[in-house]
Amino acid sequence: MSKKVIVISSSPRIGGNSDTLCDEFVRGALDGDNAVVKYNLEEIRFHACKACMKCKTPEMKCFQEDGLAEVLDKMMEADVIVYATPIYYYSMCGTLKRFFDRCYPIFNHLEDKEYYIITSAGSSNGNALIGIRDFISFSKNPTEKAVFTVIGDAKSQPELLKEVYEAGFDC
Repeated sequence: MSKKVIVISSSPRIGGNSDTLCDEFVRGALDGDNAVVKYNLEEIRFHACKACMKCKTPEMKCFQEDGLAEVLDKMMEADVIVYATPIYYYSMCGTLKRFFDRCYPIFNHLEDKEYYIITSAGSSNGNALIGIRDFISFSKNPTEKAVFTVIGDAKSQPELLKEVYEAGFDC
């Protein structure tokens, strides 16, 4: 059965390590006949959440007219959501955190989604998974399917690339 998949990469380096794993997941998901869309947050101009609460309406729309409305709509439609981040100082990068803050209109309306987490790090994930999992836990009936972490150069790790491709294919 074909699924709707959204991949959200927060890497500031297009083609960097976490972004490379995203591309493998996308390639696998497409080969598995899924409908896939990938967003790189570095290519989307968006502002920080203003905590104004204007989004807490039945329309679940932020008043800020920037590039995130489409991403949030695709998240609501998706069956599978992939979050990817490089690890900075043992935490998710600031771009992903700023994105999570902007998900305020929809975060507790995400329901029955499957989640994959992709990270890239110099040595370890540190506490990064705590923040990502905390965000995921606000959704209803979430299922964490897998976490993929690359330490070092992703392109030199064919077994990991294959594992991520297969997860995309089988999602």
